[in-house]
Amino acid sequence: MGNGIHHVNVNASRSDVWTFIRDINAWAPLVPGYKEHTIYSDNQSTWKFTVHYGVVTKKIHVNVRITDWKEPSEVKFTLQGINQRFTGAGYFKADEVNTAITRMTGSLSIESTSPVAKVLQNAFDKMVAELTRELTIAMGEVIERNKI
Repeated sequence: MGNGIHHVNVNASRSDVWTFIRDINAWAPLVPGYKEHTIYSDNQSTWKFTVHYGVVTKKIHVNVRITDWKEPSEVKFTLQGINQRFTGAGYFKADEVNTAITRMTGSLSIESTSPVAKVLQNAFDKMVAELTRELTIAMGEVIERNKI
């Protein structure tokens, strides 16, 4: 199973971070390899993106289900591959350091039953960790740029 967790301190209030996290349209395009997403409800969406691991590039179509909105600090979700064989889960969490700084944590775990992922397990694990790091950093940067 590929796992990734990354923390960033964001120069913004927890409410600013929550406002951003709460809006899937704001951060879905920040996923590395993002192509498009469709929101069906507050809890259901599908996303398309391209990932690179090892020498393999894959187009991924995934069903994202929000399992918990914990205002003002956490969103949890599960993933189910539509065109690839994998499942996963993750979360984004905002912890107040002080009124001006928020520690944001992004976490992602993906388990693939794809024969390619099994062969390239080390590259797959590294890809999940890198994707988590890049997305968390990008979200923090956008929040800082857009805060009032």
